[in-house]
Amino acid sequence: MHAVIGRLVAVVLLAVIGVYAVLLERPPDPVPATAPPAEFSAERAATTVDQLAREPRPVGSPASDVARDAVVARLRAEGLDPRVEPTAALAVEEGQARAARVDNVVATLPGTAPTGAVVLMAHYDSVTAGPGAADDMSGVATLLETVRALRAGPPLRNDVTVVITDGEEAGLLGARAWVRDQLPRDRPTVVLNWEARGVEGPSLLFETSPGNAGLVDAWAASVPHPRGDSSLVEIYRFLPNDTDLSPVLDAGRPGMNAAFIDRPYQYHTPGDVPPNLSRASLQNHGGNALALTRALGDRDLAALDPTASGQPPTGDRTYFAVLGVLVTYASVWAWAVAGLALVLAVVLVVVARARQRATIGGVVGAALLYVLGLVVAVAAGIGLWQGLVWFRPAYADIGPFVGRPGLYEAAAGVLAFVITTLVVSVVRRRPGAVALAAGALLVLALLSVALAVVAPGSVFLLAWPVVGLALGVIVVLFAGERPWLAVPVFVLGAVPAVALLIPFAVASYGVAGISDGLPVLAFTLVGIPIGAGLSALPRPGMARGYALPILAFVWVLILAGGGLQLDDPDPRTPYGSQLAYVLDAEDGTARWITTDTAPADWTRGYVGEPPAPLEAWHGDEPVSRGPATPLPVPPPTATVLSRTPDTLRLQVVSPRGAPTVILRGDLAARAVTVTYPGRPVLSSPLEPGPLTLRLEDVPPEGVLVDLQVTGPVSLRVDDQTLGLAGVPGFTPRPPDLRQARGNSSDVVVVSRRVAV
Repeated sequence: MHAVIGRLVAVVLLAVIGVYAVLLERPPDPVPATAPPAEFSAERAATTVDQLAREPRPVGSPASDVARDAVVARLRAEGLDPRVEPTAALAVEEGQARAARVDNVVATLPGTAPTGAVVLMAHYDSVTAGPGAADDMSGVATLLETVRALRAGPPLRNDVTVVITDGEEAGLLGARAWVRDQLPRDRPTVVLNWEARGVEGPSLLFETSPGNAGLVDAWAASVPHPRGDSSLVEIYRFLPNDTDLSPVLDAGRPGMNAAFIDRPYQYHTPGDVPPNLSRASLQNHGGNALALTRALGDRDLAALDPTASGQPPTGDRTYFAVLGVLVTYASVWAWAVAGLALVLAVVLVVVARARQRATIGGVVGAALLYVLGLVVAVAAGIGLWQGLVWFRPAYADIGPFVGRPGLYEAAAGVLAFVITTLVVSVVRRRPGAVALAAGALLVLALLSVALAVVAPGSVFLLAWPVVGLALGVIVVLFAGERPWLAVPVFVLGAVPAVALLIPFAVASYGVAGISDGLPVLAFTLVGIPIGAGLSALPRPGMARGYALPILAFVWVLILAGGGLQLDDPDPRTPYGSQLAYVLDAEDGTARWITTDTAPADWTRGYVGEPPAPLEAWHGDEPVSRGPATPLPVPPPTATVLSRTPDTLRLQVVSPRGAPTVILRGDLAARAVTVTYPGRPVLSSPLEPGPLTLRLEDVPPEGVLVDLQVTGPVSLRVDDQTLGLAGVPGFTPRPPDLRQARGNSSDVVVVSRRVAV
């Protein structure tokens, strides 16, 4: 009986620790507008979001101009001398070239004896689908309120430069232009970028420049609510994602990136509106921005930006929080930490064999079973999502983030519990729970050694749990039948695993939803060694049982079924619906098209033909289509000004005043030059393959495009306007549908061939 109570106490304590660790990740409460002037107040900052995030602000749009002018007025009201920097930029990414006129807003709060500049960066444009209250008017509001609070406090030693960029959603164009034209080459500069990829959650430090030791030390010592860890930095370095900080890092200069990412269902959609933005997230963003700016504002920035003086960057820091305590150390210690984990895992194997609780063969077999369990976890997580898509085909278009994910997330967690208890039950008698614990920890230790090679800032995530659990199980083996000793020591040893990996698993919902099996994998990763350790505690008997995993699997089905009932589309959580109008000027035919694979009833009212490629649509994916009434509008033109065997000069114009024009075709173009009237000439080499050149904010007189070409040229030119309200036959969506995420929905496209 004492053994049963001991195991129950251990389970309860670990559950409480896990819940507490997750709750500690929440952002702080918002500070009211009555707070002292030198403090950051989310309620004060939110007025900027409420007033400037009422409609979409794509680059070059009238709404973007209104926001730009309002930002200038607010900075001027704070006593700064803001300036609008009219320029242009060109980016080539993933085979697509994008260019636009951009108007960055720049202002400087002078320091008393500057050693350099602290740059606060955010962007004021948005995607076409939504008004971008979180992405990124929350960042703009953070900067404006931070400047106000800085002005109310003591002056800083260093300059503080505010850079509010344009054209981020069009390819980081404003940031690219600022780095190209204004980033000082020999003056120490640190850039702090503030972003969002959801509408709530903690403000996470998720990206830093290489050699981040000084920056992380300043962050750890100053911010009131530090969130995020160095594993995010390592993961992000391997991802293709970009923000306005990317051009800064590409230039070899130091910087940090913070964002909140929870409730990504609203990201880049019409749901990114002020009422959906968490004031707590805004407070976490701004409180950290203010504290970090003050800390860096009084430092010698030369030590943080050695590149400005021609010196290589210093080393990286590992940083993470354990139950609210922030831990930092040099990442060069990753090898020592991984080595300690591996040594203790091996010691556990030796002790288990010496105590006759496991054999070497049993440990190896259990390790292989653990790896198999992780593979099954990923497959089960993906299978759960695919099962939901089978019942709700619309998820294939709107996923992986849904409006009411709570029951699905719970189902994924319980599914990990099913796999954990099943694996533990399989090995409970032979090779035994101790062998499973030792084998699982040995696998994790080896993985931590591998991480020390490729991502040293992530080693802590696996190595410290191995250290704690290995020590805990070793004590359990020596404790024998003394639960009063074994239980508390094992619980203490499991704290790093629970406090680090459970919040990581919960956070993975916001990163990828449940579609790729990541949350199930993360919970299983920590669940199996902890479950094996619990089974190794003193207990009466060694009976094998499968009732618990079977019962848990029933709950997976119940939760998934409940989620399907709960997540029906309605006005509060509408589903996205992609629809566009395409007019082919060659034959005068017009079509409604959708890229949705499972169109809603409203969408099917426009399209009925099976999916197939459409030459007049600039997307590569097959589209369903249906007949539409041709609009009496002139097509875009790309007039050939000159043609040689190696060059082609075009004047690209939209007679109907469309802000976006796209050139595309099959030709071998080696380089492109784009000239907007009155803006810098833009040139870039092109990647091999079909040409796609997207020109944003095209003026009435058009844009000059020069191409270096080889061989024959075949081109189409499309122009694009936003909104379908003026198209004959269009009726507004019902309340349970909304415009699809991003920039490809609710557009009117007119396309024609270009004779070259």
